Parts: sequence; C-alpha cells; structure tokens
Amino acid sequence: MGGDSNSPKIADVARIAGVSTATVSRVIHDNGFVSEDTRSRVEKAVEQLGYQTRRVPRQIVSEKIVLLLTGDIVNPFFAEVIRGAQDEIILQKCAMNIMQLSTDHSKIVRAAAQIPAAGIIITGSYPFPELMEWREEAKVPLVVINYRINQPGIGCIMVDFKDAFARATRHFINLGHTRIGYVDVTGGSEISMARMNGYKTALAEANIPFRSELYTAIPADTHVYGGFQAASNLLALPPEERPTAILGFNDLFALGIMHAVRAHGLRVPDDISVIGCDDVPMAAYAFPPLTTVSLPKYRIGKLAVSTLLQMCIEAPDPMGTYTLMESPLIIRESTAPCSKG
Repeated sequence: MGGDSNSPKIADVARIAGVSTATVSRVIHDNGFVSEDTRSRVEKAVEQLGYQTRRVPRQIVSEKIVLLLTGDIVNPFFAEVIRGAQDEIILQKCAMNIMQLSTDHSKIVRAAAQIPAAGIIITGSYPFPELMEWREEAKVPLVVINYRINQPGIGCIMVDFKDAFARATRHFINLGHTRIGYVDVTGGSEISMARMNGYKTALAEANIPFRSELYTAIPADTHVYGGFQAASNLLALPPEERPTAILGFNDLFALGIMHAVRAHGLRVPDDISVIGCDDVPMAAYAFPPLTTVSLPKYRIGKLAVSTLLQMCIEAPDPMGTYTLMESPLIIRESTAPCSKG
C-alpha cells in the first residue's frame, strides 16, 4: 500500500513530533482540532523528514468503499458520527456503505465480503470475532470507535470515559450531593465498565460508599423509556434514601430520568439533579437544559474516515494507532446544590 520503503512514513513524523499518527493526519488534512503547539511540532517534523503528503490512491477512490458498521441509529450519538463520516467521505471523493449492527454477525461479514471494502469503521460495538477473522484474511484496515485494540492495521479513536464520569460525579459531589444514583447500560462492555469505574472512583475519593440500591442497569435500546423506568425504581425508595442526584449512561437515559422525576411530583434540579452523556442536540433544549458530558461526535466521524484512508496508504503500525478525544462537562440547568441532607 505504501511507496518506497526508504521514504518517510506518517509513523516517522508522529515519532519525531511525539504525537499519534491520527494527530499527524489531522494536521496534514486540516481536519479537527489540534493545539497550535502540536501543529507546530508536526509541521516541523514533516519539513525535517521531507514527508510528502498524499491523497488516497485513485484505485481506492474509484473502486473501493468504506464500510461503516454502526450502533442503533435511533440514538442521536450515532447519527452525528455518521454525519461526520459522510462529510469526510464526500471531501475525500470516496464512497461509503452504512450497515446497522445486529446480533447476526455472520450476515454482516457476508455482506462486507460482497463489497470491495477499502476498510471498515465500527462504532457501537467491540469488533466481534467473525469480523476480526475476515478483516485479517481480507487485509483491510479497521478503525474502532471507543474501544482500545493494540494490533497492526487497527486504529482506535477513544474518549476517556473513566475520567469523564469521574468528573461528572465530582460535579454532583461539589454541589453537596452524597446520594448519587447511576442508571447504567446492561452488558458489561468496556465502555460501561469505564464509566462505572469513573463513578465509583469519584465516590471513593470523597469517602462516599457505593450503594447498590442507587445503581440500576437497563438495555441500551430502551432509550428514554428505559431511563424513565429505571429512575422510577430509584425514586420509589423512601425519601430519606432515594438519590438527590442521578447520573445517566447517556443523554437519552437522562431525558427519561428527568421525565420520571416530574412524574413523581418532584423537580429538576430542585429535588433531583441529573447529568447525561453525549450532548446530543436535544440536550440543550430539554426542560431544564441538560448538564452532560460532551462528546465530539461529528469530529469523531470525520476523523475515523480520514484515519482509515490514511491507513490505506501507509504500512501498518505494529501497535495500531490511538487517538484520545476531549470530553468536557457542559454545565446547564439540570444540576444544582443539594437541598436535602
């Protein structure tokens, strides 16, 4: 896939600049946020090595397709990732097929094998064994969103969910909350475990014991309704035991949580503070506007495509590539100081 073996590679630029290959790609293609200091280091490394930037080869542009495997497109998080990916595909003058993930993994792999795939992007799931086996046989690169895999030919774009959920929980604690509930997703995925660890870490730092009665987990595809039902169970606890703040695995759960609070004759945030995650478009227009961990969904989609296409023209990194994205806590009106002991 690469050119002259003696010519500098993007991995060489990344090594000299002290950044990931994905960061080098963002600087080269002016795609996504990079600090001025980092941009300067990358540009100096490019000049020092004489690295020649290249667009995707025409045979890939004209004949091959990027395959995007996505989670439930009803969830606005995935819709925004798809939008970013589509815009980058148009910019790169490529084509893309989008497939929603299902439990029939063999069907997905059969469909993937029938198209001339330049590479695969997967979001909403850890790459399942059948996909990994086929990818290895087909020798195509893979970009995984929010799961870490250290293998050649695999790029990972991640958010540090442990840190993000620790920050969200600390926000509650700083507001005086000690009975902090958490509505998680079932399944025990790497993402859910990281969020759970962040929640527990912040509690432990403040010497607040984890209370199992304030924790509940529901299927991801239950969306707002699931959040409503889960929160209703938490709010059925005696007033002196129920949470004064609830953290939702995502914004759809959090919107259901807020509805449940109102249905129980309580108010957000006067009686119960609520935080979500994703910062989907409707979060800012909820009643009240939702405090949330903001994920750069659109930029993740664009970066996934640009990273994948760059991998098509570079020798695979022995450890794969890894990019960590920012996740600020956006404080809105759904959180307030605790009014109860």
